[in-house]
Amino acid sequence: MADRTLVYIVDDEPMQRDMLKDHLSKMSNYEIHDFPTGEECLAAAKVRVPNVVFLDYNLNSQVRDAMDGIDVLKELKEIYPEMEVVMISGQDRIEVAVNTMKYGAFDYIVKGEGSFLRAEKAMFNIYRYHRLQGSANRYKKLMTFFGIGMLLMVLLVIYLQSQGLINTPSWY
Repeated sequence: MADRTLVYIVDDEPMQRDMLKDHLSKMSNYEIHDFPTGEECLAAAKVRVPNVVFLDYNLNSQVRDAMDGIDVLKELKEIYPEMEVVMISGQDRIEVAVNTMKYGAFDYIVKGEGSFLRAEKAMFNIYRYHRLQGSANRYKKLMTFFGIGMLLMVLLVIYLQSQGLINTPSWY
């Protein structure tokens, strides 16, 4: 992730937005912007793509014709597949959590007593996931380079043997 992580919080409940923003800003030097609707978040993401979005599942309780959280999640992941989205909901139903994960949510947090600590843990897990992903990519590149080097060495030995420049070992 970038040096300063850009976080968007999308929730139609102003108090929930403010409390999550306050909690996350105390734990690190995140740049945090909050939005009451998914439409505002999508417009802002076109200007500046966030690293992480905390997205409420029910976004149309205040503005009836607003997009719901699943629709916003689908659109965000379609446009920015690398963006991490953490769904937040007052619903403690496994079907809702599974549905959000199906569309690409990184985590699902039920609003309540421990939700801010879960949000903190989600940020840590996202950071750790990206760090491990970077290590895995470096390992793949190293293994590819090693494989190509071994193949070139074998081809060189075969060529040198065919030219009679090196002798075949006696155990061969």
